[in-house]
Amino acid sequence: MNIIKNMISMHLLAVFFILGTVDQIEGEIASVEIVGLEHHPSQSSIHISFFPCEIKEGDVFYYYLIDGVTEIRCGEPPE
Repeated sequence: MNIIKNMISMHLLAVFFILGTVDQIEGEIASVEIVGLEHHPSQSSIHISFFPCEIKEGDVFYYYLIDGVTEIRCGEPPE
């Protein structure tokens, strides 16, 4: 946590990606697998309205964390 504080105080921009895959869609709820910063997969449920695109089983998405704001973006993260 101190590293992030130091980065902010030095005006550096930190960007993190958390990857996810849509496993199943039931009604308006998507069951997803998320691989976090520590590379441990976890299961979660997300309402489909949170996605900025139409999704189907097998689609890939990522969480984009920048400057204290979290967004869900569809597809693979940029390299």
